[in-house]
Amino acid sequence: MTGKYHLIIEKGPGKDRKIFIEPKGSRLGRATNNDIALNDPALSRYNNRFFFKPGEGLWISDLGSANETLVNGKPVQEARLQVGDRILAGETTLCVISDSLDGGTGDIASVVDLGFKSSPVAVTKKKKSNMHILIIIACLFAVVALFGWGGKLIENSTKADSRGVPVVIDKTPKILEISYEKVIADKNNIFRYKLELDANRVLSVQIDDLTNKRHVRKESEVSREYIDELIRVLHDSGFYSLSDQYQGIQPEIYNLWDLSITIGKETSRTKVLNRVEPEIFRMVREVIEEAGRNELGLWAIEFSAEKLIDMADTANLLGKKLYDERDVKYGNIAVALKSFKEAEWYLETVEPKPGYYPEVISYIRDCKDELDKRYKDQNFLAERAIKLREWEQAARELRVLCQIIPDRDDKRNQDARKKLLDIESRIKKR
Repeated sequence: MTGKYHLIIEKGPGKDRKIFIEPKGSRLGRATNNDIALNDPALSRYNNRFFFKPGEGLWISDLGSANETLVNGKPVQEARLQVGDRILAGETTLCVISDSLDGGTGDIASVVDLGFKSSPVAVTKKKKSNMHILIIIACLFAVVALFGWGGKLIENSTKADSRGVPVVIDKTPKILEISYEKVIADKNNIFRYKLELDANRVLSVQIDDLTNKRHVRKESEVSREYIDELIRVLHDSGFYSLSDQYQGIQPEIYNLWDLSITIGKETSRTKVLNRVEPEIFRMVREVIEEAGRNELGLWAIEFSAEKLIDMADTANLLGKKLYDERDVKYGNIAVALKSFKEAEWYLETVEPKPGYYPEVISYIRDCKDELDKRYKDQNFLAERAIKLREWEQAARELRVLCQIIPDRDDKRNQDARKKLLDIESRIKKR
């Protein structure tokens, strides 16, 4: 029996295991959803990736491992591999057997002694004996596979192809993992943005802005539906067609975008340093940054402290104007509250806070109290008209109530609109 392979484990868990690298690439690490999963505690969950470059053979890329990836004793981020190279990942040593896409050929029987090296008579008996053993082992594997995969097959649906033959459709949710780092640095400041999405759907963002002394970290679990939509967008984006690195030269600045995306078992990593981003990369990066903003509410951190203070000042002045004119329009008090909350949000990551910050917090409290009071008074008028069956009056009071609470996501607005629809229906039937 022969097999094609590219690597052999010389030392560590799985010693003597031979590994074939898929044409699309194979990822190695401690996590069980890797193409090459090794029980090596010194490995990162996703340690490195093997892949082929057209016309350039086999390559290796480090995926930000904790203990680095060494090729022939030297740490590498990305390197071309050749036959005989030795790779140290964690405490596992692998040797390159073939660097071609098709892999090398090796005689498995030469590695595992099946007992065929005896006299002619003994060979015949042992062949029969070993054949029985192999059949038994094959049956055991079949039983294990049936029990191990049976549940997944049951969960999957089937449909027929053009010939009427049932085809299994795998509905198992794909895992999405993202590691993205942006560093914008010059002689005056270093700004670092780090976003990670792990296999458990936990999205985290770490931001460090040295000059403005802002350090923010937030995390949140995102929905399965959002992950599925993100997978669809990223899968169709063309990101996997990009080169591993785009590098330019710009004196006295350091602008880095380093993005790694894993969908299922496929991983691609691209770095852009000191040059204009490729259009596909820019689009994907913006989608990912947008996810961080929307899920974690981190829009404000992207602006300088001076810009944030300026925007907060504008929102604060508008809020004060609307609060002073709260009796001019029914909705002014709600819009004033929104403006003050906006000012507070702009100043969330600014230190030290400007002198008017306590005033903003005070106005937020006053606006909430005033809005609650006006809602209760107006709701009383609407309920009274409903009980007296004064439908036209009730409709007018409810319309005012919707203006006082203009936010359609607010339950108070939703309740008022439901009552208004019912009453308008009653009026039409009269």
